[in-house]
Amino acid sequence: MAGEHADIILARVKQELDGTPYACSSLRPLTGGTCNFIYHGVLRQALPEGTREVVIKHGEGYVASHPDFQLTTARCKTEEDCLDALAALPPVANQFSIIRAPHFFHFNTQTNTQIQEYLPDSVNLKTYAFNHLSGNPSELKDRLIGIGNNLGTWLRDFHTWAADPAQGKLQGEIKLNKEMQMLKNFINYGSLLSKIETYPDILADARDTLEQVKKMSEDEMANEDDLQIIHGDFWTGNALIPDRHLQDDYRPTIFVIDWELCTFGVRPLDLGQMIAELYELYLYRGIRAGLWLIEGFCAGYGIEDDAFAFRTAIHVGTHLICFGNVQGWGTAEQLLDVVAKGKEVIVRAWNKDRGWFLASELAPLFRGSSHA
Repeated sequence: MAGEHADIILARVKQELDGTPYACSSLRPLTGGTCNFIYHGVLRQALPEGTREVVIKHGEGYVASHPDFQLTTARCKTEEDCLDALAALPPVANQFSIIRAPHFFHFNTQTNTQIQEYLPDSVNLKTYAFNHLSGNPSELKDRLIGIGNNLGTWLRDFHTWAADPAQGKLQGEIKLNKEMQMLKNFINYGSLLSKIETYPDILADARDTLEQVKKMSEDEMANEDDLQIIHGDFWTGNALIPDRHLQDDYRPTIFVIDWELCTFGVRPLDLGQMIAELYELYLYRGIRAGLWLIEGFCAGYGIEDDAFAFRTAIHVGTHLICFGNVQGWGTAEQLLDVVAKGKEVIVRAWNKDRGWFLASELAPLFRGSSHA
């Protein structure tokens, strides 16, 4: 039944594009999308600048992979608003990589179908690490630190750019994305205490701290004057990179994608989510490249003080507890170890145990921060 429904959506999208500059000679589903129906399209006629391949992203009022889960289509307009504005944000580039958002071509407000730039033969950064970095290739350490640095610099540039009064139009548009803001807060901090019932042997002794963390997040959301635009879903699954080995003469372009959760929040949420996912590469698979990327990422962003570092670490721990159990990561025993690690990270951060962090794999969070 699900397959039949997907076929109907595909046919509907193809018909919608017929007779437009984006009519496709072929349309095939792409993997990796959860909320939307995503396709690779080959245009019948190249666009004026020569583009022949595109990504078509179509949203319905539910999660594509779980049709019973209702979800506002306003998220699609949010992504269009972001990508349209992001055309003005310069890429970040060094000798190791180029980081930017994909170009945006078209959005149909009636059908919630959008056309974006396609990055050929690409996978997300998580899959890339599985495919190419599992052997811990030490010869790539400096290159991976450099790529991480670029990711961090790009995120810092985005946060600074999005907070500028010159982006008042975008800020007004993103403030309307309230439903996704509430969803993000719920799936992180709103569900944190329920994990105590799931893992009582691990989390029960930290109940008081977890309750305080949940209260802290609620207070943050209530104090709207201190919030600013964040990506909202900044993790390895939303960074696309060509699926080929890194070589001395190769500088990959990396796309930052999936802007539907872009909302107002606190900046450490973006950093903490990415760091947690990179950390899981190491915790589950022993991929040290995850730690090298963290090192560069923190240096590139520039952690301004310990308060920022501790808040970021709290989100790292929260993500490990709430999202570290994704199917396919590792064994059941490893899952429990990751939940325990998440608890320890939260408790140490809440108690401002800087010394513990400096002796841990998360030391890069504090190496460049001041003690203010």
